[in-house]
Amino acid sequence: MKKTTAKSVMGFFAVALLLLAACDDQRTQTITWTEYEPVYMSHQEFISAVGVSEPRDMVEPGKIYLYGDHLFVNEVNKGVHIINNSNPAAPYFSGFVTIPGNRDIAVRGDLLYADSAGDLLVFDINDFDNPKLISRIEDVFNLSQHNLPGPAYRTPDPSRGIVVDWEPVEVEEVCHGDCNRFGNQWGWGFMTFSRAASDAAGGTGSVGTGGSMARFAITGDQLYAVDWSNLVTFDISAPEPVKQNQQGVGWMIETIFPYNEHLFIGSANAMYIYDIHTNPASPERVSIFRHATACDPVVVEGNYAYVTLRDGEHCPNVTGNNQLEVIDVSDLFNPKRIGIYKMLHPHGLGIDSGDLFISEGDHGLKVMDASDPYNVKEVRHIQDIRTFDVIPNDGVLIVTGPTGIIQYDYSDVQNLRELSVIMAGKTMTEPNL
Repeated sequence: MKKTTAKSVMGFFAVALLLLAACDDQRTQTITWTEYEPVYMSHQEFISAVGVSEPRDMVEPGKIYLYGDHLFVNEVNKGVHIINNSNPAAPYFSGFVTIPGNRDIAVRGDLLYADSAGDLLVFDINDFDNPKLISRIEDVFNLSQHNLPGPAYRTPDPSRGIVVDWEPVEVEEVCHGDCNRFGNQWGWGFMTFSRAASDAAGGTGSVGTGGSMARFAITGDQLYAVDWSNLVTFDISAPEPVKQNQQGVGWMIETIFPYNEHLFIGSANAMYIYDIHTNPASPERVSIFRHATACDPVVVEGNYAYVTLRDGEHCPNVTGNNQLEVIDVSDLFNPKRIGIYKMLHPHGLGIDSGDLFISEGDHGLKVMDASDPYNVKEVRHIQDIRTFDVIPNDGVLIVTGPTGIIQYDYSDVQNLRELSVIMAGKTMTEPNL
């Protein structure tokens, strides 16, 4: 039997005292972060708030949509700015449509389609300066997750009314030791479609052009919309839309892009391809292309899809996924990745005849040569602007971001020429000649 000595007992107590002292010597730190609290309207206030007013300041520009000589700009959760863009070098505001809870817009013929929280609204825009609400279909979208810009401070309470916006709340936590916050650190609020929408659309009336961050897409007599997990189809052959179908797609659906009788739907971890030729009222899934978990708008040209992946506070909690992926979709049943290109923090993108434009968020705008999809090359990087999405349209590039809208002449991509700037916080009611 081993003998315990006084010396060993003393050593044991010395080690124990050191450990206790270490436990008492804990670091105290304070961390702060932003969460979001719902803003409510009663049902009556929500319905009666819709209306047309004089031009107002653009504060938080969101989705953009080009139709003819007019540019429609979403003011996040507030409504839509109508901008006369007949001269891209001298655009000016012509009106504002108040639409609480608005995020997405699309146009066909003389009709403007817009979401309002969970409702679908239709406006007659035959007179661009005086749109008229002609239809409302209630409770057709589940968009609560998309409209939440970050972690929720409070869970929405339906008894208090309709959630039309979210206001920031600064949260503080005092930690003894290292602070570790877990849970949902991201929200949702992205999406649109691009030039191919008008090229692929049939039916009655012309279709406008959106960006790459949309949840609305019009082709033929159908309006397709995605929410958190569903693809919803509306028949828009008449001014009063008719909901035709709703089907589950997947997890955290973000964007929709129509191209050549197919829908390319982006989610946080996959790109879904749907056939809308066989049965436009009920699209059929063709294939799924899996990718890393991240935010992922998509555009398509020819036999190739271009997807940007990014991390960040408004995206799934994954870091390092900031890249452009090129996917061969010549066989729609078997998409194949053919290239990955490192990016800084890519958002929306657009392509026109091999000229690929990528919004790099706070890092500006990149112009890429994608004439050879197997070897995409950077042509130019404009770093002194903040960008969210782009629309390339017949030589004019419309770039939107948190600070406003910039238009460029890209007839020579080697030498982009700035045409005009609409600054956030400023209303231009006359052409800036």
